[in-house]
Amino acid sequence: MVTKIIKNSYLKGKPPVGYSDFKNLREQELYYVDKSLLIEKIWENSSQVLLIPRPRRFGKTLNLSMLRYFFEKTEDSNANLFEGLLITKNTEIMDSQGKYPLIYLTFKDIKENSWEDCIEKLKLLISMELRRHTHLFEKNLYAEEVRQHALLLNNDAGKSLCEQSLFLLMQWINRATDSKIIVLIDEYDTPIHAGHQYGYYDEIILFMRNLLSGAFKDNSYLKKGVITGILRVSKESIFTGLNNIEVHSILSSEFDQEFGFTETEIEKILTDFKVENPQEIKDWYNGYIFGKHVIYNPWSILNYLNRKERLFQPFWLDSSSNDIVRDLIMKGPISLRENVETLLRGESICSALIENVVLRDIAASEENIWSLLTFSGYLKALNPRQKHTKISYDLSIPNMEVLRFYEDTICTWLKEQIGDQLLQKLLKALLKEDISSFEQYLSEMVTTVLSYHDTSAPDPERVYHAFVLGLLVNLSSKYQVRSNREAGYGRYDVMLIPKNPKQIGFIFEFKKVDQKYDKTPKTAMKSALKQISDKEYAFDLRQAEVEKILGIGIVVHNKKVWVQSVEL
Repeated sequence: MVTKIIKNSYLKGKPPVGYSDFKNLREQELYYVDKSLLIEKIWENSSQVLLIPRPRRFGKTLNLSMLRYFFEKTEDSNANLFEGLLITKNTEIMDSQGKYPLIYLTFKDIKENSWEDCIEKLKLLISMELRRHTHLFEKNLYAEEVRQHALLLNNDAGKSLCEQSLFLLMQWINRATDSKIIVLIDEYDTPIHAGHQYGYYDEIILFMRNLLSGAFKDNSYLKKGVITGILRVSKESIFTGLNNIEVHSILSSEFDQEFGFTETEIEKILTDFKVENPQEIKDWYNGYIFGKHVIYNPWSILNYLNRKERLFQPFWLDSSSNDIVRDLIMKGPISLRENVETLLRGESICSALIENVVLRDIAASEENIWSLLTFSGYLKALNPRQKHTKISYDLSIPNMEVLRFYEDTICTWLKEQIGDQLLQKLLKALLKEDISSFEQYLSEMVTTVLSYHDTSAPDPERVYHAFVLGLLVNLSSKYQVRSNREAGYGRYDVMLIPKNPKQIGFIFEFKKVDQKYDKTPKTAMKSALKQISDKEYAFDLRQAEVEKILGIGIVVHNKKVWVQSVEL
């Protein structure tokens, strides 16, 4: 069902950037995209526990907050928060509004760099939620429970008691109210990511498994459970034995319109905020695929609308650390970066996706890395098809914002490998048409970075193509960097289209020395430069009225490189 936009009594000047509390947003009468039918879908789903992983900043916390204010029984029923929303048309569900005890835990801020600090913050989180409910049951506790309650409330409990805390809290609430409990867990895997990054992975996995099992496994006090996060972490036994849990990742058609903005919603938003460049918005911030729908990044859209200048920036990328993902790309094998080069030129790669991500083993295979990138929002998955026992997808970069991440990552990797000074010398030599120096600096870089195994592969042009493309991305402020696109009568390797047509344009063609076919460095170079000319690769540059165009042949053999140029 398509959601619609609900605009409150008036539209305030700025979009609600950073609002994750549903009550706060509604009471201030801010602009709101009506996602209230999520309540209906959750309630009518036959599974007792739902795990709904989504990339960060796609509205998970706000949606869980909405569920909380709908179901939780409080002195103020919060019914006024839902006035005018689509959910009010379902009278049967509205009868459940404000009727249940509810436990709400968000782990989104638990990112400590040691296990000792992490467990202390977990204790504080549990204590705060316990305190919120204490008035319901404190007179109904047995002697041993009074002691347990005091330890938990004062942050003095040991690890084992903390792991039992959700079960105990549910038991105490149920005894006092004779009502089953709704449990909402937000960003459950944030401390797991921190544990992986800072070296306490085993400890946090064990703790979260015991804590969540207490709440959700064979618990007669549970009415409904909803868990959100970025990844489904299950092989580490986080959800061992939970037969009542149902997982809906971004590959699922369930809940595919409830997180992020749909095309229909975006059209209304852009009209309301008088945006005149909808296609550029799409190029920068849409392209995510959830189930069968194209989804826009809400964080980036709202930040863009909130800026007076309304310039396109990587708002989502700047909202938190991308270190884990960047490290995987930078430290992975050369074949991984070859595939990144394929992605950078706007093409797709084919891979199976592993929904049960094992963070500890994430670097063990490229398939694992592509899975992490996809479920974290750095790739989109299309065209599922059965390949033997697995389902494979075409993976590609969703939009310009995420493209910026890959470009920056490759640039960072190259600077770390070869040094910024040498890189700047190479780029400066190219722009000055000093091809002899360009060849010298490129040869130095190849010797430093590429291995003999990479350069002696059956198709070394691909390795060099990916490597040089990564170098040239550093010119993206002055040039459009294009790769493997059709032009004239063929498909060029790399093209630099100057943003100022008075600057020089470049076309690169890669060839290998092949003694089997009598291709010497000289004949291979002649072939490369002739191909640039005969295939009229310069057509696009001439259409852009570029005044001077240089064709550059790069011939390779193992770790030897030859470079020549011709003016077109």
